Amino acid sequence: MENYKKLPSMGFAESVKSVLSNLLNFNGRARRSELWWYWVAYAVIAIIVVSLFSGFPMLSGIIGTFLQMSLWAVTVRRLHDRGHSGWWVAVAILTSVFIQFYIAGSGYYEAMSAVNPDIDAAMASLRGPLFPIAGLVSFIVNITIFIFCVLDGKPEPNKYGPSPKYVQPDDYYDMLSSKNEVQQ
Repeated sequence: MENYKKLPSMGFAESVKSVLSNLLNFNGRARRSELWWYWVAYAVIAIIVVSLFSGFPMLSGIIGTFLQMSLWAVTVRRLHDRGHSGWWVAVAILTSVFIQFYIAGSGYYEAMSAVNPDIDAAMASLRGPLFPIAGLVSFIVNITIFIFCVLDGKPEPNKYGPSPKYVQPDDYYDMLSSKNEVQQ
């Protein structure tokens, strides 16, 4: 760590721009500020999309899928920054899809969408062993991803590329001088 200089944190606009320029890029590394600022933007955009396009499910679905995939990509890159595989995100996605299909096939929605919902029938449809196991796996995987994303990245290059936050001192001064030349 002593041989590395830390670059300044990314701001909101810079983070969103970085994620949008790497929209479906699952390679490389991402900084914490890039991920978390994009999460803020994602939440705001999701609220706006739901509010404005709730009457157009196809359009809101396309926008939602686009936003979700960009969020997955930046999360994978963030995991790479810690040296972890992006397969954690794939497991989280597959577990979530399994849970949704399980609930849809269990009769839960039918029991709850009746005029007089039958709570006992709805809960009975979820009592099989697969639902709690899938829920536990989903919880563990998502908490693990969250913890990995909160921790600081590794300063040294790893198999996913060089650090986006830490640079060698010579590179740091070169970056500062080139930035100053661009601004002048």
